[in-house]
Amino acid sequence: MLDHRIYTFLTLYDEMNYRRTAEKLNMTQPGVTQHIQFLENEFGVKLFEYDGRTLKKTKYAESLKNHLNSIQTEVFAIKQDFCKEETVNLRVGATKTIGEYVIVPQISSFLANERCTLNLTVDNTEVLLVLLEKAELDFAIIEGVFDKNKYGHHLFKKERFIGICSVKHPFAGKAIPLSAVFNEHLIVRENGSGTRKLLEQAITDRGYTFNSFKRYSSISNFSVICDIVTHNNAITFAYEPIAHLHPNLATFEIEDIQIQGEFNYVYCNENIAKQKITLFLT
Repeated sequence: MLDHRIYTFLTLYDEMNYRRTAEKLNMTQPGVTQHIQFLENEFGVKLFEYDGRTLKKTKYAESLKNHLNSIQTEVFAIKQDFCKEETVNLRVGATKTIGEYVIVPQISSFLANERCTLNLTVDNTEVLLVLLEKAELDFAIIEGVFDKNKYGHHLFKKERFIGICSVKHPFAGKAIPLSAVFNEHLIVRENGSGTRKLLEQAITDRGYTFNSFKRYSSISNFSVICDIVTHNNAITFAYEPIAHLHPNLATFEIEDIQIQGEFNYVYCNENIAKQKITLFLT
């Protein structure tokens, strides 16, 4: 439905290489260049430029991409309206903590209506943001850090972000100095996780990194993390409600550090997303 030159722009935006873009679209490289030049003339701005031999996006390319994300979401909504059936189908993304531990009651309530169906994608923040940009999700519920200047968002809830250890660990139920945690084996989530980024930011703000710990390991599944924390005397950091779901886990706090994480609804098109979120919560 979008102009074919827009699809050339979107492909070049992802590939950042004229040759690969041409191959992917079965075009010639001069054809790709002509499409980009047409758009640049149409909008009166430079979309891409070279820094030496490296192709770079300009701020106008970033802005155009954000607008197109919103348009693609509207196009999908229009198609749904034209093909309306009796069922209501939502495509929702959730980061792993939220998908596994937080929104199950909302999902159960939504699916209690026999007219409703749900496609739920549980993955880390980076993956969900890419799916939003491709209009493959109606909205996502994301924990922790993301670019609030790039995506529409509004707050779902806030939760304390605290230390978690075994009930037998010396830290259990205590407030400890920051220096003490660096003697521990830290378990963190994988790269791209909002939870990992939130912890990393808090530590970096105080002049440390994960390498400041005696050792640290990265694991993408929180159930596995809980097992290792329970049986291997390790520690992790997570949102407070999670600790209460595991009888073998306890919480601890870092003295003089209070971390509060946000759970946000995140989307590319505000009008469409608000309608979908309302349906999800009704």
